[in-house]
Amino acid sequence: MSSLQPIQALSLDSVQQQAFVKYFNSLPEKPATTVRIFDRNDYYSVHGSDATTAAREVFSSVSNIKRMGLEPNRLDYLVLSKGNFEILVKKLLLVRRYRVEIYVAEGSVKGSDWAIKYKGSPGCLSQLEEVLGDGLGGADGNTPCLMAVNIKIDPVTKGRLLGVACVTAGDYEMSVTEFTDDDLLTELETITVQMAPSECLVPATDNDDYKALKKVMERTNVTVTKLKKTDFSTEGLIQDLNRLLKFKDSQQQDANSFQETTKEVAMTCLAAAIKYISLLSDSTNFARFKLSSIQAECFLHLDAAALSALNVLPELGDTHAPARSLFGLLDRCRTQQGKRLLAQWLRQPLRDINLINERLDVVELLMNNSQLRLQLHEDHLRRIPDLQALARRLTRKKANLHDCYRIYQAINRLPSLLQCLSEANNATVHSSLTEPISELNDDLNKYQQMIEATMDMDAVDRGDFLVKPTFDEQLQALSEQLEEFQSSAEKELNKAARDLGMEAGKTIKLESNPQNGFYFRVTLKEEQTLRGNKKYTIIDAVKGGVRFKTKSLEDITDEYTQTKTNYEKEQDKVVAEIVGIAAGYSECLFCLSHILSRLDVLVSFAVAAATAPYPYCRPVITEDLDELVLEDLRHPCLEVQEGVSYIPNDVVFKRGSCLLHVVTGANMGGKSTWMRSCGAAATATPDSLVLVDELGRGTSTYEGCGIAWAIAEELATVCKCFCLFATHYHELTRLASLHPGVIVNSHAEASVVDQQLVLLHKIVPGPATASLGLHVAKLADLPDSIIEYAEAKQAQLETNLFEIESAVKTQETSEGQKLILEFLKKCKEVQESITSDKDMMLEIAKLKDTLLKHNNKYVESLIA
Repeated sequence: MSSLQPIQALSLDSVQQQAFVKYFNSLPEKPATTVRIFDRNDYYSVHGSDATTAAREVFSSVSNIKRMGLEPNRLDYLVLSKGNFEILVKKLLLVRRYRVEIYVAEGSVKGSDWAIKYKGSPGCLSQLEEVLGDGLGGADGNTPCLMAVNIKIDPVTKGRLLGVACVTAGDYEMSVTEFTDDDLLTELETITVQMAPSECLVPATDNDDYKALKKVMERTNVTVTKLKKTDFSTEGLIQDLNRLLKFKDSQQQDANSFQETTKEVAMTCLAAAIKYISLLSDSTNFARFKLSSIQAECFLHLDAAALSALNVLPELGDTHAPARSLFGLLDRCRTQQGKRLLAQWLRQPLRDINLINERLDVVELLMNNSQLRLQLHEDHLRRIPDLQALARRLTRKKANLHDCYRIYQAINRLPSLLQCLSEANNATVHSSLTEPISELNDDLNKYQQMIEATMDMDAVDRGDFLVKPTFDEQLQALSEQLEEFQSSAEKELNKAARDLGMEAGKTIKLESNPQNGFYFRVTLKEEQTLRGNKKYTIIDAVKGGVRFKTKSLEDITDEYTQTKTNYEKEQDKVVAEIVGIAAGYSECLFCLSHILSRLDVLVSFAVAAATAPYPYCRPVITEDLDELVLEDLRHPCLEVQEGVSYIPNDVVFKRGSCLLHVVTGANMGGKSTWMRSCGAAATATPDSLVLVDELGRGTSTYEGCGIAWAIAEELATVCKCFCLFATHYHELTRLASLHPGVIVNSHAEASVVDQQLVLLHKIVPGPATASLGLHVAKLADLPDSIIEYAEAKQAQLETNLFEIESAVKTQETSEGQKLILEFLKKCKEVQESITSDKDMMLEIAKLKDTLLKHNNKYVESLIA
């Protein structure tokens, strides 16, 4: 009979449970990345597999999961408080990048009539702002960016033509681009890294291009959402844009005047994004958005692998070890808008030398002027609220008087901030920071005057945010009535004090709260004076004293409460008017937020540089990259880890003497760390810095060596870019003698002292003198028989490699290299012309047979 008992957590009897189970099982199928949550007024519930997901996210355990219904139709469920519900939704959307559906009962929550009231996805959080308020933001404070991608065949080149649109509703920004891409969608990955979308919309299809797109999004941690192909239609788009876009006064009020609208494929993406996040359903979006082109070429091209290998950004949800990433290391920002801009700058390294040096000028000034740096970091910036979020609340008519006052406080600080910056007496600071802040301060002066004229500043000191009663005649009349009722209540206090023989305000006090209104309070010692006195009604007797009232005081409370309700309704009208006027300043506030975030990041850089274990120095950047010299280079994240004594190393590239380092040495010797340090330290230029670590590991020894050899030569002699090439193929050290003045050898130094392997983590010139692999095996106490067999096998392999070395020294080398180059070109043609993997491999096998028929020893030694 126990299974028939109601489950108290859900307050459902067995019949209601069965009805809900039947309803839940009738819902359409969904992916595991969508979680359904049911709003039951005072709490929430999740069911089935979603209960397991929620339990792991919120409680890190499934022990709280219960079961409802009768056999055989039992259903797992989990009950969540409002606080746990908020934790779950934030984790699902911002860390897991899942989708959320919130169901609300159309009738009684005990019934089975439910409907989806709110939906949320990583790129569309607007509906959930009503549920979660302003707390919904990324780990780095980012407002979600939604991307949409469509792939067509270019009618001219017959290649892949990609359209991309990005919409950041929180910033009222739309940006688009259109380009042809390769089969790996390399350019798309670059743009995805730069724009950092949370979600990507694509047409529902499963062809190879969209499979490649899915892989790109998986690498960049972006949720992919498939839409109907009809959603990617530009029908009615121009009319929609005419309502959403903000036109300049001198600009033709027609979206067709934007050159971006000529990008036909990109416009299909923009149409899909606008529809998906329902921008037109909210009138506060009208005449707010900016439309621009994505300028990917302005920034260094980074893919997801580079971001990960160089530890640029923290992993999603990783807040425990900030120094594990460059973002965590450099983030000394005082404002939320600063943190957002820092993440953006790290994803979008500049390529313009003048813009780079402008930033460096300010950071150097702040490094050298510790007083200015501390004033900005410890005083001014820490008092600046998230102006971008507050400006958006104004625009959406969601702001209150407290929000308006926080903006007022921030603007009040601008004169002292400007005074602080002016003392720097620096042209770059003046033009990029002081002057634009000063102009905005002048524009916001009337906002200050409005707040001072309308807000009761005396009430603010008490923690209340109210409109001045004198600002509105109706408010003034109601305020006077409230004062009269307060006075009447105090007269009742004096009357009761005389009656009870007590001292008003001391032994008997007048107090009030929202539950009871006005009441009297005396200490427990005085309780006996009230006994049997029918004039007084005792409310309760607690440790703090006895609370009681009279009929007259109760009547005053009723009138006071009604008048206060009327006052609040009238004030709400005035507040709505104030917020409406304040919303007119939102554009200025967005601009001010951007400039202050820029200042915050530059101060953050200076603080990080000044407080590093050994202070950072300013790089000297030249227009023509003839050399790259990094002296005593350290890895910024590793050197701050506990227990690490970092050994600095130099990196030197010079055209005419050294373009490519072939880096050899023992595992754990520091090769990869040296390369990553170099990658993290380089400033971005149109010339590339290439880092290759252990190329060829996924294939046979000889094929891997051949591939690594060919790529190294191509980078050094054709691309002619600076390159660090770490490898365990010791044969590659011979490249230095073939290409003097271009390729040099370097190695991570290690030695054996008293039968102990010592890794010195020092990069020195020349190739590694010997392989330490067998010695490491001896230190690991492997059996002597295995060591002896390995030594014999090594000798045999080195003998086989003699043919490669001999071939390198003959004229067959150049002929063989030409044959391999021709072979690779033909392979590429086959790859581009044949879509079937099976057919492609057959053709490549034929080309390989043809290559071997030339009987070239160089080729044979590489492929054998």
